[in-house]
Order: sequence, then structure tokens, then C-alpha cells
Amino acid sequence: MILENIPVLKELTIWSILLRSGLALLFGGILGYDREKKGRPAGFRTYMVVCLGSALAMMTGIYLTNITGSGDSGRIAAQVISGIGFLGAGTILVTKQRQVKGLTTAAGLWAAACIGLALGAGFYSGGIIGFLAIWGALWVMQIVDKRLYKNSGVISIYAEFAGMEAVSRLLARVRSQNSTVSNLEIKRTKNENGVMIVTATMTLRFPSGTSHAMLIETYGALKGVRFMEEL
Repeated sequence: MILENIPVLKELTIWSILLRSGLALLFGGILGYDREKKGRPAGFRTYMVVCLGSALAMMTGIYLTNITGSGDSGRIAAQVISGIGFLGAGTILVTKQRQVKGLTTAAGLWAAACIGLALGAGFYSGGIIGFLAIWGALWVMQIVDKRLYKNSGVISIYAEFAGMEAVSRLLARVRSQNSTVSNLEIKRTKNENGVMIVTATMTLRFPSGTSHAMLIETYGALKGVRFMEEL
């Protein structure tokens, strides 16, 4: 790539450091913004810091090798790859419905760190192409995932009811349609005005091809249902 053939950018100069750091901030920020829009635990700032920190770690390794004349410049980078796993693990959650969430966010943090390492090493083509590939994969797979999932036969919902009668009414309606209910959890709480509110989370299984949006609209309109959303 043309950037890698420019002497002032090939070596560790002030201009190459600025370029590598700037690209790391840009790429990390774009990936993070995409995750933040979806309400994920790691977003814009986290991705930027991870990508920039990885680039800085790589440049530090190169710098130490240059001034000492010995050593392996990739040793610090190796620690980044393994260490980022602890940060990624903090974004992985197991919900009450026994669903694992956060794997894509964790993988994205790891990938952002790899992009930062590539840029920090002056491997501009690898960093840029890698970023485009990861960003494209996240964008394309989001569209594919929505199309596959929106009409699947399983939906997890959270709902608020005026009382237990409304819960029973909803469960009876679901079972009358030859569907099943699992992972049902019901809680009774009082709001700030002292009014009793019944909340519930559950997983509903319907025949394949049933629209999730239609289910939320239909059951959300039942008497006594105050609020309902898909988890």
C-alpha cells in the first residue's frame, strides 16, 4: 500500500505516530458507535480507547526494540491479545432466560485491539482492510440476523401488568394458540406512587413464520397489559 512505502510513515516519526493514532481512534470509534447504537455494554469510547491503547502498545514495543537494539517488539502486543480477553469477558452476560449476550461485543473488542496492533506496527493496509472487513461483516450480519430472527418461532418478552388476572389472561391466550410458555418469572413491585405492578419475563414458542412485531402488538393490546417489549 502507498502509505507503507512513504519513509516518514514507515519509521516511528511524529507524523507516523499521529497517523497511526488517528486511524486507531477513527476505526475504533466507528466500530464502537455501531455497538453503542444497539445499546451494547461497550460502545464508542470503549472501542476507541481499546484500539488506540493497542496501537500505542505496539509502537512502544517497536520503540523499545529500536533504542535497545535487542528484544522482541511483538512481546507487548502478545500481552495485549491475551489481556483484552478479560475486558471482553466483562461484556458477556447470561440472562435470566438463559440466553448468552455480549459475545459479539467481546469479539468486537478483541478485533478492535488487533486493528490497533496492525496500525501501531505500521501495517496500514492490514489495519484498513481488516477494519473494512469487520465493519462490513457486522453490518451485513445484522441485516441477515434480523431477517432470520424476526419470524422465528421463539420470542422472549418483558411485560408489565395491572394485576395477576392480566397475566393469566395472557397465558391463556398464548396456550389457546397451541403455543408454549417457558422460563416464566413473575415479580410484584410497587411504583413510586405505591401502586402494585406485576412484571414478568417469559419465553414463548410459536409456529415458525410468526411475526414477532405482530405478537408484541397483539398481546400488548390485551386488557391489563401496561407495557410489553421483546428482549
